[in-house]
Amino acid sequence: MPETRAYEDGDATLSHDGSLPGFLCACAEALNAPFPAPRVVEGRSPEGLFEMRIAVARDDARAAALWDRLTRRAGPDAMRILLEAFLSELPDARRDVAAAMRRLRAEGSKALGDLGDPVMLAVDKAANRARREAERMAGLVRFAELSDGSWYAPLEPDCDILPLISDHFAARFGTMRFALHDLRRGSAAMHEPNGRWSLVEGFVFAPPPEPAGGAYSGREREVRLLWRLYFDAVSIEARTNPRLQMSKMPKKYWSLLVEMNG
Repeated sequence: MPETRAYEDGDATLSHDGSLPGFLCACAEALNAPFPAPRVVEGRSPEGLFEMRIAVARDDARAAALWDRLTRRAGPDAMRILLEAFLSELPDARRDVAAAMRRLRAEGSKALGDLGDPVMLAVDKAANRARREAERMAGLVRFAELSDGSWYAPLEPDCDILPLISDHFAARFGTMRFALHDLRRGSAAMHEPNGRWSLVEGFVFAPPPEPAGGAYSGREREVRLLWRLYFDAVSIEARTNPRLQMSKMPKKYWSLLVEMNG
């Protein structure tokens, strides 16, 4: 762990491993540092020419302790906004979240309402971006039944939203064994029947291309076929409006839709 005296020799930057616990550990170090607080960056970001970078090790217990302290100070709704902003993946969002934590610790949740502060405004915009993407994905996700009786749903969100939507699906499908697979980030929310979900990094699942579909159950293959037939039957060629269709369902998501891959 970096010592306080290390900050006295120059413009220090604290780096983390990119995970939420790693980020929180770096933020905890920044909050304990003398003013002005060191910047918090992801370890893989380019270093400045005269930058003094200090790596902060991930410690899940320390991360949880900081989250709990800030939750008691600012409340769960404020911390939800910080989480959403962190997951937005906007270029400077995590830097802004780190800066916002200092104000939340000092002032409580009211600090987030100060949209005249560029940092708080940026956090608000980042949180809104992730929140909208989470809401969109919650309506888009399509589960497929696999041959072993479990359920699988691929998605490619613009933000890292699995932590924001997994509670929703765990509550709705509590008796199901399922995986929400973020194809873009290679992670998955894994849920066991009547249990909690957990986030798995480096998740890989590649079902055989249809019509073989060996990974899917017989019932799933039948349902997918019937859904395509229904979609084709209700389509009215004279009223086809691709532009309107894309405004309601952006084309970048079509590869995940059964009806668009018949």
